[in-house]
Amino acid sequence: MYKPVLIWFDMTLIVRHAEIDSALVENFKIRICANPRNPEQEFDLDSRVAICFEYDYPDRPGLELLRTTKARYPHIPILMLTAYHSEELAVWAYRNRVLDYLVKPVTASDVKRCLKRFTAIQDVDERQRKRVIVGLRSKIPAEIPVGQRVGDVRLAPAVHYVEKHFRDKIRNLDVAELCDMSLCHFSHAFTGTFSLTFQEFVLRYRVFEACKELQHPNVSIANVAYSVGFNDPSYFARVFRRYVDCTPSEFCDRIRKEDAGAYMMELSEKFQLPDLRPMKLDAIHKEVRRIGIDRRGS
Repeated sequence: MYKPVLIWFDMTLIVRHAEIDSALVENFKIRICANPRNPEQEFDLDSRVAICFEYDYPDRPGLELLRTTKARYPHIPILMLTAYHSEELAVWAYRNRVLDYLVKPVTASDVKRCLKRFTAIQDVDERQRKRVIVGLRSKIPAEIPVGQRVGDVRLAPAVHYVEKHFRDKIRNLDVAELCDMSLCHFSHAFTGTFSLTFQEFVLRYRVFEACKELQHPNVSIANVAYSVGFNDPSYFARVFRRYVDCTPSEFCDRIRKEDAGAYMMELSEKFQLPDLRPMKLDAIHKEVRRIGIDRRGS
């Protein structure tokens, strides 16, 4: 069975994320690129090859390398594989002419789609004359960090997991395993980096999400409590008061009387949530960066 060559650009930050999915191995001949900045050393530009950029938590330098590689070799199809996903990132990828945008874990249908597109492109290339590619730069999404720091890299899976699963039960042990750390090591690393415990972060994140939901009129406080991961509305009210300095009902009254955007901005600074990306506040549609978080170990 013929397998097209897939040149693999490993841009992952966490070693455990760098394992190539078996479905891709079964359908492509994988060749790891030893020097992504000089890929011409890895393949014959006239051969039937494609390139895969694999990310776990993309940063700007990593995305810029994908863009410049496509500009240098516009005739070579590029796949983008990422653990972190957002609509803005997907739009950026397609605007930069990636053949396909894949989110981990890869499915069999994903691989089948990639093969079909790759084959179609190769068939067309063999029949048509070469054309000049117009270079159009697409702005990298604002949510993508300028660069990852050591503390970010180690703890990125923990923060990412809370962002996606804050409504569910979260155990320290499970998250520590995601970070490839022992429970003790993870607890010390998280507290040392962000100056608060991991469970404290989970509570703050849930309460802040509750604040965003409580901005909607006629919302049930009990329903909000359940939706952000609290099983007991009374406990939710106590935790909410601890962080917001008022009850959920008082918060609802205040948010209707005051400038909701300014109030949410004030709360975001007060909460000091550890986040590896600028945080978008739904109420005001602006980016809010962490303030005062000690990033020791950078």
